Amino acid sequence: MRPALVLSLLVLALSCQSPSQPTPVPATEPAQYSVPAEVEPYVAIFRDMARQRNMAIQADNLIITFGKTTEVGACGQCLLETGKTPRITLSTDPTCWKQVSTNERECLVLHELGHCLLKRPHLTTRFPTGMYASLMNPDDIGVYATCIYPLDTDVCDKRPRRNYYIDELFNPTTPVPVWSNQ
Repeated sequence: MRPALVLSLLVLALSCQSPSQPTPVPATEPAQYSVPAEVEPYVAIFRDMARQRNMAIQADNLIITFGKTTEVGACGQCLLETGKTPRITLSTDPTCWKQVSTNERECLVLHELGHCLLKRPHLTTRFPTGMYASLMNPDDIGVYATCIYPLDTDVCDKRPRRNYYIDELFNPTTPVPVWSNQ
């Protein structure tokens, strides 16, 4: 009698569960890599920075093009679609690429790679000084750049801040730097 009772309870328990649904397997396109020569050095920096932090980043399946972004005023845009190659569009607006410094170009590309390869969202957190606390901010590609004309009391050469912003890109729990309160 006992085995029949155990079997009955087992059947009853299993019959109350919803039927398992197979997980759909997304269609995947073959890996593609297409990056303009003038952007490649910045992708290489991203790869090197990831490697230095022992992070396995798949940066060999990526398409970057210059073109028009769908968001007005955006200098870059990442498009992620399940099963498809991540695509970054860098704006052809001269104020986004041609007329900016190499540091600003690096910030822009690393920011977009942060979206596409690290899956990082925009962060609007600011330090007490008003500076953004992350390279993943929505509207400042010059967080560690130099400026042409100093405004007010702004420190014009922000290159010493680069290490913090890159550390924070790969590790959002990076400690707040000393200069963030100055």
